Amino acid sequence: MPAAWALALLVCGLGAPAARGCLQCDPLVQNDLKELRSTLVPAHFPSVGLQERAQALLVGMQGPFFRDYAVNAFVGKLEVDRMEGIRAFIKNETQDLRATPLTELPLLEELVHFRERVTRELKKALRSYEMKGLLKEEVLDCLHCQKISSTCIKTKYCFVDGQPRITLKYKDSDSGSDMKFIGIAISVLVSVLVFLAILISAFTYRENRKLLLR
Repeated sequence: MPAAWALALLVCGLGAPAARGCLQCDPLVQNDLKELRSTLVPAHFPSVGLQERAQALLVGMQGPFFRDYAVNAFVGKLEVDRMEGIRAFIKNETQDLRATPLTELPLLEELVHFRERVTRELKKALRSYEMKGLLKEEVLDCLHCQKISSTCIKTKYCFVDGQPRITLKYKDSDSGSDMKFIGIAISVLVSVLVFLAILISAFTYRENRKLLLR
């Protein structure tokens, strides 16, 4: 009998879907949000206008909302085991929401708070990855919904909190040097133009003075 239980647990463990991306492409998270849309919203929002707003909020959570947050506010990557914790958090939150007696505007406000709480959990995971900088194991890419090997794009940005987001997306480049060169060239050109203007003014003044003295 114990052997049978062990076999059953092994089968269940193998059958559980593994995290393969961030919130917008995780099947368990998507299913929890879909249930809220299909059961909670129609039953708790008699008003068509508020129902549409609630649906739009949940559709955004299922779609690009968390992806855009991860990519624009951070480098868009997190550790696989951190995703498991976010999954469990969303499962508990959605269960509480399905049991809530709230309706209409109070429930819509609670859905907004729900999105904020999930965002905070995602932020912790994204920040954790950046603090560690470079990991040996695979990580989740929130932009492309896949597991990837962790790499540090620029060594000097590793292990630094608040990394420059734009620079971090690309390899080393000479764009900074180019901008400095352009700035210097513009400054020199303006100086030359000012000097020429002074010469022209001095010459004009001299000629006018000659005419007056005749």
